[in-house]
Amino acid sequence: MSTQDFSKELKNQTNEDLIKALGDPKLSPMAKELIGKELEERMNAKGPEEAGGGGEGEGEGDDLKKLLKKLQDGTISSEEIKKLSSLLGVDEATLEKAKGKGGSGPEGEGDILGG
Repeated sequence: MSTQDFSKELKNQTNEDLIKALGDPKLSPMAKELIGKELEERMNAKGPEEAGGGGEGEGEGDDLKKLLKKLQDGTISSEEIKKLSSLLGVDEATLEKAKGKGGSGPEGEGDILGG
């Protein structure tokens, strides 16, 4: 399937479907990037008033990119999952399932054992 076909296919899927796809360890990095772009475009299309007010500084799209990256890396906090859930309108449990493809726990924890 070409990149263009894949992008068209993404437009027909719900945010929840896209998040579930992000959690698939077999998904290529290119496909993950395209899914991230699709979600970002959807956020930008909503407009600032719907996305939580037109504050200053970074836009919601930048926030979304960072949160999606953390979700994929498995480094997202529960607070960030709540924020991402509200941004995308996706259930927190769905985000938890899609979170990272790493090992049994959050990376970076438990590295320093003993004393």
